[in-house]
Amino acid sequence: MSSWKLGVKKPSKDSKENGHSSRSVTPQPSRSVTPKPMDTAESNFRSGTLTIRIFSGRGLSLPSGVAVPDVIQKALDTAPARRSTSNRDSMARKSYQHWWLPYLVLEFDKTEVLIEATGGDLSKPEWNHRADFDVSRTSNISLSAYLRTAQCVKSDQDMGNDVLMARVDLTPVLDGQHVSDQWYNATAGSGAFHLKIDFKSKQHEGLTIEQFDLLKVIGKGSFGKVMQVRKKDTHRIYALKTIRKANIASRPGEITHILAERTVLALVNNPFIVPLKFSFQTPDKLYLVMSFVNGGELFYHLQREGKFDEGRSRFYAAELLCALEHLHGFNVVYRDLKPENILLDYTGHIALCDFGLCKLNMSETEKTNTFCGTPEYIAPELLMNQGYTKTVDWWTLGVLLYEMMTGLPPFYDEDVNVMYQRIVSDPLLFPQDMPHDAMTLITGLLQRDPAKRLGSNGAEEIKRHPFFSKHVDWHRLMAKKIQPPFKPTVESVLDTGNFDAEFTGEKPQDSHVDDTPLSETVQDQFRGFTYNPGNEHLSESVSYPSVMG
Repeated sequence: MSSWKLGVKKPSKDSKENGHSSRSVTPQPSRSVTPKPMDTAESNFRSGTLTIRIFSGRGLSLPSGVAVPDVIQKALDTAPARRSTSNRDSMARKSYQHWWLPYLVLEFDKTEVLIEATGGDLSKPEWNHRADFDVSRTSNISLSAYLRTAQCVKSDQDMGNDVLMARVDLTPVLDGQHVSDQWYNATAGSGAFHLKIDFKSKQHEGLTIEQFDLLKVIGKGSFGKVMQVRKKDTHRIYALKTIRKANIASRPGEITHILAERTVLALVNNPFIVPLKFSFQTPDKLYLVMSFVNGGELFYHLQREGKFDEGRSRFYAAELLCALEHLHGFNVVYRDLKPENILLDYTGHIALCDFGLCKLNMSETEKTNTFCGTPEYIAPELLMNQGYTKTVDWWTLGVLLYEMMTGLPPFYDEDVNVMYQRIVSDPLLFPQDMPHDAMTLITGLLQRDPAKRLGSNGAEEIKRHPFFSKHVDWHRLMAKKIQPPFKPTVESVLDTGNFDAEFTGEKPQDSHVDDTPLSETVQDQFRGFTYNPGNEHLSESVSYPSVMG
């Protein structure tokens, strides 16, 4: 259980014929290196509270050629007259009665809020909602207005057909105390939104578990568990990972792996990577607070649908390519790309998680030898003990793309040893309906010689391949201005329907630790774990820990 391991339903043993089984290889510790501080990391630190008030919209309309669904039109025709603003409190309590009006998805730093309309009409909806966000670094605000479809209203089917009416993207001023109250024109679709944005800079106090309401258990592992929690002051929902220090102190290399994970999570700032909000510790436990992404693992959706079409596969692969490129820019190799480590957010964008197998301080020519990853995704250079570089991540991207488009990894076999032999020596075969550009891209990514592998000269040469270059505007993709091809079913930020009931049915609690107190020598190894911008981070987390493996 690394960054998330959130317990989305896994298939039973008899589902192996579909190419989905429990998959992991435990790394063995190797020599220790000290990662270097990144020049841009400290400039991203911010500390305070961002308050966003969404009042109303104007000029919203459906895209050209899209008609209002009949069930929506009937609701609009029979809806009561627009109420006065004096009734806003009661309207908010009954907001879901206005399901026929556009709803909003508000996002800041990968933390999302779903907001129902409280009144108005299709072109001038009212939301009258306030949301407070914890700020721990610079990030952007996005606000998207969707109209539900009849399919979604009538059943619990996926919301992939919901129609995006308008979206606005903006960068808030996170410096000192700043207030902005104005109309913001849509950057996608039509219309404008009336927002008031208020940032107050402050130093966060040292966090404790008592500052969170524990809501649901959403995952468990050998070292601890992950819970859905609500921060009491801002009411934001997060994923809180708890780890018993004694459990990892007893296993060689695990302390350095968890410190590497925390270091990477604090460094990255990418729209397709789950960010770290805070981390803190007690004498007995470590706590990682991350954005709660509840659209389900890509593994879950791929298992259910069997495979994805070319456009959907390209969309996910392009966002993952940007995430991996971002990590490589920090000299970090990911090493464990697979559908289980990819989450979908409210709107259908990917969020890469689980950084427990990351390797830091990997320059362009640096090699490492640690055998780790997932059997179906292991690159041949690992199996041949040749040492490997960042290009190992491009091999796994090729395997993932193949699996998304066919339903199976390219060299899959139930017998792991046979599969390893196939990875090293079998020819790469494609189904007859595989598109030509996809086939040539996967062939380049699954080149067994790392020096000849597509991406050996950087991510740009992968982006230039016709599979991407003919279809992807990379600037729009990074700005999340390309509407995802699929939108998961998520009723609200509290929704845990995409997580295994085996976990969510368990009582959430921060269990007591009766272990013998750890020695001062062991405790000293956890120095640098706390991440609380505006307070401990300057004295503790910027002194990057040593990392093994």
